[in-house]
Amino acid sequence: MRTLLLTAAALVALAGPGAALAAPAATGSPGSLVLSGALGGGGEAGVSGRAALADVEAAVGFELPSSAAGTGLVFRPELAAALGPAPRTHFALRPGLRVALPSTPVWLRAGFDWSNARGDATWRWLLLGAAWEVRLTGFFGLYAEVDTGVPVSHRAGLPFMARVGATFRP
Repeated sequence: MRTLLLTAAALVALAGPGAALAAPAATGSPGSLVLSGALGGGGEAGVSGRAALADVEAAVGFELPSSAAGTGLVFRPELAAALGPAPRTHFALRPGLRVALPSTPVWLRAGFDWSNARGDATWRWLLLGAAWEVRLTGFFGLYAEVDTGVPVSHRAGLPFMARVGATFRP
């Protein structure tokens, strides 16, 4: 976890102050496809024996500008798939929505997590999080994200996850 946070801080520092202040929607075209990939880790409170989380996540989304005039919001519905080795090898699907805050590099995230991490496929969490995206070009960016959530299964604990990744807008 500490390594993920240090990596995220280093990526933001390498991008420079001008890139860190660019709004997420400032350089992309509205209605554009977004591909992303990330490495994440964290923990799950309240579940004994399976508290470690680690995964590699790939997502596809589509950025849509707000229809409300002057808000500057950008919505990105997305579907992510994750493969993880911990607590044991598992697969997860994470449909969700990201919202870019106007004039900032901050994205808010909400989504559900469906996984077979405990042997049977079930919905685990409603995930809530925030990300800081640094746009290096109009097509490529780096981000750091933290998530927590609400368990939707009686077998799930409270998640705490951090991830670092890259976005690509072809």
